[in-house]
Amino acid sequence: MQNSEKSQSYYRRKLTANKMKRLILNERKRLKFLIKFLKFAMFVGICALGIFILKLPSWHINQTHLKEAQPWVLNIEGNVVTPTYKIVDVIRQTELEDVGLYRLDIKQLEKNIESLEAIKNAHIRRFWLPARFYIKIDERTPVFVIAPNNETPPIASITSDGIYLGRDYMPISPRFKPTKILSYGAKGDEYENWDKVRTKELIKLTRTIKAHSKQEIEYIDLRNPEDIWIKLSDYLIHFGKLNSTAIKRAQSIESIFSGIEQIPNKKDIIHIDIRLDDSKYLKMKQRMGQQTFAPTDSKMSQNPRKIASVVSPQI
Repeated sequence: MQNSEKSQSYYRRKLTANKMKRLILNERKRLKFLIKFLKFAMFVGICALGIFILKLPSWHINQTHLKEAQPWVLNIEGNVVTPTYKIVDVIRQTELEDVGLYRLDIKQLEKNIESLEAIKNAHIRRFWLPARFYIKIDERTPVFVIAPNNETPPIASITSDGIYLGRDYMPISPRFKPTKILSYGAKGDEYENWDKVRTKELIKLTRTIKAHSKQEIEYIDLRNPEDIWIKLSDYLIHFGKLNSTAIKRAQSIESIFSGIEQIPNKKDIIHIDIRLDDSKYLKMKQRMGQQTFAPTDSKMSQNPRKIASVVSPQI
């Protein structure tokens, strides 16, 4: 009797345990199904939300406001030399697709902006809410400004890589500290056609003169390319021709200035003549009973001598 009761009790406990296991397994299956369903529902919801967001009108840039260069649609930075209106004109002439910003191809617009003479690189960033363009401009550096005479404002500029900038880019900001060149654009030396080699030649000359004279260049007179004049802060230099000895003659300015310090009447100096390789002269005002001195190379001449009269250019 006892064995029968024990056996029934054992089977009852085992049956209860099996029921509990089945309940647990069923709950786990339902939980897994619920989790999968929620994941699927979230996925569908996110996709639907994404499609809804991507179709919002705020993704489309307002073409009218863009062409009007409204500040909430277009922001341009970095254009110091290039007038903003020239960049806006390029944007107006560029056909943009009426699609969302994320699908808009801006490579052609960047390329068109870079076609402007003063612009080296243009990078466009797109922003949402509201849809707008941020254009970052990287410009070329103007190193020379061109004028027909010293009284006339510059009418053109030349960049460090030999690119000609016309009147549309004038005036050039003083922050670039460009060297002024007087030129008529004489035949054979038209500044519109200067290339990188010609520009680098002039840059090297100006840097050499500044380094050895310790003075700023007010202008370089290239109206006669065969007979160049250079005006420094304190002195006028009759430089002559820009040839293979030009840099050597420019370097000699340092020794000439050292010799000038020995002259008591420096204010009487009209100009310094360094056209010749082996002789350097000073043209001075003639005074009664006074001689004109000529420093040669690094030493003052031991025998003062008169210098032939040389007519200075009308600047």
